[in-house]
This record gives sequence, C-alpha cells and structure tokens, in this order.
Amino acid sequence: MIEITIFKKPDHQFRCITVNGHADSVEEGADLVCCSVSVLTINLVNSLDHLTDDEFSFDQNPELGFISIAFVEEPSEEADLLLKSYELGIYSIAEQYGDWLKVDTEEV
Repeated sequence: MIEITIFKKPDHQFRCITVNGHADSVEEGADLVCCSVSVLTINLVNSLDHLTDDEFSFDQNPELGFISIAFVEEPSEEADLLLKSYELGIYSIAEQYGDWLKVDTEEV
C-alpha cells in the first residue's frame, strides 16, 4: 500500500509531503495506482522547481517507494496552488483506489 501524509500548519499552509510504499495492486509495470501517484508526485517536484522560487528539500528512495518534499519557508502563492492541485489529484485517486492508497493530512 502507498501511504501519503500531507503535513500542514494550523492555518492550512503546507509544510511537508511524504509518500511511502508501493501499491502492488497488479504485476510490476502495470500498476495504475503506483504510476498515477508517481506521475503526480514527480510532476509536483518538477513544477515547484521550475515554476516557483520556493526552497524545498527533496529526498527519495525508489526501492522503498519513498519521497519527501519539505519546505524551508511557507510556500508561495504559486507553490500553494500547485500543492492544492496535487492534493486534489491524490485524494481523487485514493477515493477510487483506497485499497492501495491511503492519504492522511496531519497538523504540525
């Protein structure tokens, strides 16, 4: 199962996102859930890097299916919009494929 945790401050500002695990919903190479989560997550990282001036750390371990994105400061308006879009997409996938994807939002 893939577990995504979105960490937000009490004022709903994003601070960090972690993605951990593999969906294992079907044979390797045909995993729709894993591919969808991967595309949205890597696109978020690339979009933050190319479309904003925000500073963030990025860590990954592909074998474990682990990715972490953490902001140095509060995200800009542009980054916030990208993060909300990511959140919308991830929750949409979880709604349909909850057996393989769990998403939580935690306050920090």
